[in-house]
Amino acid sequence: MPPIKTRLLNLHCILIATFVACLPVLFSGFLGDDYIHYALLSPDIAIPKANDWSLFGLFSWIDAEPARNKVLMDLGVLPWWTEESMRYQFWRPLAEISHWIDHSLWHNTPALMHLHSLLWYLGLGYLIYRLFRQLTANETVVLLALAIYLLDSTHGLTLSWIANRNSLMAAFFGVLSIQHFIRWRENQASRDFGISLACLVTSLFSGEIGISTSCYLGAFALFLDRKGPAKGLVALWPFALTCMVWWALYKMGNFGATNSDVNYIDPVESPLIFLSKAFERIPVLLFAQLGIVPAEIYGFSPDPMPLYLIIACLFIGGVIYLLWPLLKESPVARFWAAGALFSVAPITTTVPADRNLLFVGIGSSMLLGMLFHTLFTRLQTSRLHRGGTWILVVIHLILAPLLMPVFSYSPQIWSQLMGLPLARKIPIDNPDESLLTFGIPMPIGLGSTPMRFAEGLPLADKFWMISSLKQNFTITRANQETLVVKAETGFVDSIEATLRNVHRKPFTPDFKISLTDMDIAVTRVDEHGRPLELTLTFNNNRLDKTRILTWTGKTFERHDVPQTAGETLALQLDP
Repeated sequence: MPPIKTRLLNLHCILIATFVACLPVLFSGFLGDDYIHYALLSPDIAIPKANDWSLFGLFSWIDAEPARNKVLMDLGVLPWWTEESMRYQFWRPLAEISHWIDHSLWHNTPALMHLHSLLWYLGLGYLIYRLFRQLTANETVVLLALAIYLLDSTHGLTLSWIANRNSLMAAFFGVLSIQHFIRWRENQASRDFGISLACLVTSLFSGEIGISTSCYLGAFALFLDRKGPAKGLVALWPFALTCMVWWALYKMGNFGATNSDVNYIDPVESPLIFLSKAFERIPVLLFAQLGIVPAEIYGFSPDPMPLYLIIACLFIGGVIYLLWPLLKESPVARFWAAGALFSVAPITTTVPADRNLLFVGIGSSMLLGMLFHTLFTRLQTSRLHRGGTWILVVIHLILAPLLMPVFSYSPQIWSQLMGLPLARKIPIDNPDESLLTFGIPMPIGLGSTPMRFAEGLPLADKFWMISSLKQNFTITRANQETLVVKAETGFVDSIEATLRNVHRKPFTPDFKISLTDMDIAVTRVDEHGRPLELTLTFNNNRLDKTRILTWTGKTFERHDVPQTAGETLALQLDP
């Protein structure tokens, strides 16, 4: 009997262990977009409907509509420098319905929303078990692969961030599509063909990541189709046509990412930017999947990390060396490898993050399960192979499961690391006042209104983010209705550039944007097109109800605006 054939290695024990390891998710609360969903699904806050086909606009963050952007800028959810034509709009109607159900039944109970997501994850695990069984007769290998997948700490944030449930749902229906596709190609049953096609559509309508379903269908056609790769690829035409129709409808409905070259990249609208980022991001994502280092370490680094990329490529090369005998011998192994590799490409359209690795993990988990089985059954003869495989065993069967509870609680960890709880401490004295904010980090500033709304804390009538940079500012009152604000090195730089690439679209001295009760005009720029001076013109006596809010790095401070013409207020916010 193989040494790993134990009573604990069975489907029920793996599902129970997963549930226990993920229990911290029930206490992880809201993070980021969860608060925005709370506000959008509440009748007590008025946010205009996005200009697209979404049901509730839960994933339509920026839609290039000036009227809607004005409202979001008044709330502080967008800063004034957001590029006018930028769009982040995603078509996820089934995911929207799932969140609508949550907020209709338990609006103020995030634990039940997390339980809802956890059930999707466990259901996904069961379907993956069935998929593995379709192609692998060895039950031990199947269970090893399933344990590697379900207890993989890279899935922690995917599971614990409620707003990311779209990925779980897309993977759930995607795996169903792959299962029935394989049955159709093996048995030619029209029922399986119809179910597979319907599940592909359902996966795409859950989240864009559902396109990765087609990656595994293509891999099956290339390596496992009984009629050969040529006929296998031809048989894919209904699925390819479905994806093209979905994409055409997607664009007709005003969805996608436009004028963004960092957070989200549309591969059709910006193919060169996509390709340049893809070659950089693929090794980062594979390193995160096959290793233990979160992709976010690279994805959210403000500076290039060439050494990180070198280490990632060396590690991936080492894993390929260990898998090579399996890949040469087994077409099933080649199928899983191709499916995992193909499904990396779609997720390079956004910043590298573990939460996007659900599809990649399917193929890589089975490959690792097959590799570990050769080790445990003493089929490996090379000492180098055994040593390298034991390193992967420690990573995926010891460290990752131990980290899963930690990563399942990661919304709270991320909140602390990003300083988001500070939004609760913002001093708001009067719900009719307007705040001009300086030096408040973007994650805190942009998330403060949704977070405070969800937690029943006082809101300002207007929450205008002027700059999140830590530098010195001077604010001079020009007349009864006007303030002139000057910055030493510019108002938009570093993280602010994620919402406007000043190098690609610089500001000019005639730039102006009108918000409710305040117009912002750029009156001086540097040689790179970064604004150095703003003129703020207030309407309807709003200046009399306006205060200045700064973050010193330790505390929030409130300041009165200069009261008389020519009076200047100096804000010392040096880092």
